[in-house]
Amino acid sequence: MLAIDVRDLRKQFQVQKNREGLGGAIKDLFKREYNQITAVKDITFQIPKGEICGYIGENGAGKSTTIKMLTGILVPTSGQIKVNGFVPYKEREKFVRGIGVVFGQRSQLWWDIGVIESFQLLRKVYRVPEAEFRARLDELVERLHLGDLLNRPVRKLSLGQRMRCELVASLLHNPSILFLDEPTIGLDIVVKTEIREFLKKINREHGTTILLTTHDLQDIEALCSRVIMLDDGRIIYDGGLDELKSRWSKGRELQFQFGELPPLNVLIQLTEGLHGVNWTIDNELTATMWLPNEVNVSDALARVVGSRADIRDIKIMETNTDDIVREIYQSGSASSEAAEKLSAQSAESVDAASEVPVAAASEEVKKP
Repeated sequence: MLAIDVRDLRKQFQVQKNREGLGGAIKDLFKREYNQITAVKDITFQIPKGEICGYIGENGAGKSTTIKMLTGILVPTSGQIKVNGFVPYKEREKFVRGIGVVFGQRSQLWWDIGVIESFQLLRKVYRVPEAEFRARLDELVERLHLGDLLNRPVRKLSLGQRMRCELVASLLHNPSILFLDEPTIGLDIVVKTEIREFLKKINREHGTTILLTTHDLQDIEALCSRVIMLDDGRIIYDGGLDELKSRWSKGRELQFQFGELPPLNVLIQLTEGLHGVNWTIDNELTATMWLPNEVNVSDALARVVGSRADIRDIKIMETNTDDIVREIYQSGSASSEAAEKLSAQSAESVDAASEVPVAAASEEVKKP
């Protein structure tokens, strides 16, 4: 069963052109000119019920525009949308009962009244029976630790407290789909962690489908198994997070700290025959081995550990998701060809960087 079904979705806006100077301003009064901006360009994707999907992209990529169309705030220029089986902008009253929305920059709570009063007003908006509302509210308040906040005016809450209240407000009517647009923006790491854990629980226990847009890729890594990546209104990647990493990761680095550092040429000999492996000396006690994805970490590690070198510490460092996403946007494509080209360029740069240390080590070996 599909929670969200999007096919060939497009959204265009007419944006007024402002001419320069007083003369231009006078002309604009009588005859306005417009540019046509296409924010979303014929995108297609489907999200099954119960999935947590990350929807990411740079500023202006079309993320928020898509969310607004999915929630019925904007009407598409063309294409088809179905959310919970409804067309959002046509069947508003029935449709909104099945969705919850949190916009990180906007509040659905009333600023000058107590939090509990806002919740009561939302209960009436969504026509939730009193007994059902009480049971749901008690569960959410306990999970997000809001007991001391219910009687405070919203304006007296910190950002983290308000965002937790926003989540409760969006879930009071027990929606099957939750749309989150930058829900952790500006929050400290403790509150972010609490919110992530809460979202995982409601997805696991209630089967809530979650579509998450964020610039914080740690949110994506903590919550999502699937990522849809948008660039200039088009989908450039739709797939698993692990697949994205394996396709785009340039490799791994293993950093070794030694009691006594072996010469660089000795380290190179240890991994001889492992294609693409490179060594660099970091300082008098530390060296780093770079491995391309096709080399098994265990094989490379066994060679060094089995050499009886005086190893004091080992760190394995993966390419992080932030770096991967940044490089995809720089290349303008998430295709396999683009990934292979970037990975080859990276390997060449590593080879070039390692030439100097190798030469220097050879000179040192010659010294008495």
